[in-house]
Amino acid sequence: MSTLKNELIGSWRLLSYIEIPLRGGDSYFPLGKSPKGLLLYGQDGFMSLQLSASEEISRVEDKNNVRSLQGYMAFSGKYTVDPNYAHVTCFIDTSSFPLWEGTKQVRKVDFEGDVLFQKTVEPIMSDGQQVHGYMTWKRMDKEAEEDLLLTEQVVHFEV
Repeated sequence: MSTLKNELIGSWRLLSYIEIPLRGGDSYFPLGKSPKGLLLYGQDGFMSLQLSASEEISRVEDKNNVRSLQGYMAFSGKYTVDPNYAHVTCFIDTSSFPLWEGTKQVRKVDFEGDVLFQKTVEPIMSDGQQVHGYMTWKRMDKEAEEDLLLTEQVVHFEV
């Protein structure tokens, strides 16, 4: 197994998500300045990502929760790594955006200690313009992972 894949495996908590327009202009935070997110890379070659808007964005939602649905993104599928280019590619199986299903997303990755930096390799459309997305993640420590597992077990037994 490649070293890059070994570094990716685990649970990651989102620290920031910023988009920078290709045509210049100010960068912006489409999910607010403190969004929530969870990124999981499994040893089995599957991954899952969930992002949700921060509270200041969620407060603007309308009565039908349309804004809160727009402030949520999720996808999952198989992933591969290319250590030569420091790329991780997700082959999307399920997504909160149905048009993404059957497509792939490629990210350039870099690490600094327990922090993972990701950048879209290809531009993405966001709010009508081409942008590059930049995500910063922090590895969840073992204590947080154990708390998460304990919570899942309690929920499982209550059902």
